[in-house]
Amino acid sequence: MKISKSIIVLMLTVMALLPVPLNAESPDDLVVFVNNKSGVRSMSVEELKQIFLKKKTRWPGGNKIDCINTPEGTAEREEFRKRILEMSKTEEITYWQNQKIRMQLSPPIEISNTPKAVFRLNGGISYAFRKNLPSGVVKPVLVLP
Repeated sequence: MKISKSIIVLMLTVMALLPVPLNAESPDDLVVFVNNKSGVRSMSVEELKQIFLKKKTRWPGGNKIDCINTPEGTAEREEFRKRILEMSKTEEITYWQNQKIRMQLSPPIEISNTPKAVFRLNGGISYAFRKNLPSGVVKPVLVLP
């Protein structure tokens, strides 16, 4: 079977137009994950921001959301704050001081082993760099390269 030159050019053109990931999986990807039993499959950056600022506190179906931050000073926390919350450390501290006064809300708890904590909490959600995330323990719902 002989394939014409125009068919090859057409195939190459179509292949060039297909979406290709800009960045293959990297150990430094920031991965947001939930408990494996959660019905959540994906989420937007805006939804995640609402959750970690405690403006959204329930999963679809009504279960409580348990937000878990990595400890202050970790690279993951700094990256999350910058890319998701879009705040500086000072702005985040001020936000939580205001929430404590106005709404009696406290910031998400801080735990160093966030995958283990999310694994144990049905409503758990957290984040980690891919290199620090054991496979199969939790369910990724958002990846930020």
